[in-house]
Amino acid sequence: MGGLTLSKQKWILSYVDSTGENSTTDKTKHKFLWGFNGELFAEFGNSDVVRWRTEFEYDRKGTKHRDTKEKNKLDYISWNNFLILRGELFSGYPYFLIGPRLEYKFIQSTPSVPEGFKPLHASWSAGAGFELITFGPIKPLIEVHYNPDGDHSMVKKYDTGTLDKWAIRNRAWELRLGIVIRINNNSCPPVFK
Repeated sequence: MGGLTLSKQKWILSYVDSTGENSTTDKTKHKFLWGFNGELFAEFGNSDVVRWRTEFEYDRKGTKHRDTKEKNKLDYISWNNFLILRGELFSGYPYFLIGPRLEYKFIQSTPSVPEGFKPLHASWSAGAGFELITFGPIKPLIEVHYNPDGDHSMVKKYDTGTLDKWAIRNRAWELRLGIVIRINNNSCPPVFK
């Protein structure tokens, strides 16, 4: 599968002075940034209703600053696991999927945050998809995912004695198009006339 990722970040910066008594919090929402994604996956289970999928994904997330128009880009390699609940229609299989992700920061291009994001973090994802019924083993599919990927908290102590804590949260939408190869495990022998 492969497709587009639309993501943005919310930045929460907390300042605490050297006495530890006065604190200030600034919250900033930035603009959406277009990225891309690609996945290789395997699906397990023979049930018509419930299945499990594991996948490896390359995904570019980030944000675009409101004022400076500067782009922060974060490329992740992740291992995703989803529980799939399927239905059946005349033309295909609609399904819902939800599950955890383990994401590794592969490339960081963030001029606004040079200190760095956490290299490894967990998140979750939920989505919906549709697999088209076709003749043969190759089936096209389309999916939409929502991925709020948690808190990339960073703490930095400055020479002035203040302690600043950044909480940066990504929110991403993924559109995926792809194919799945269904291997027929039917063990029934052929019928001869």
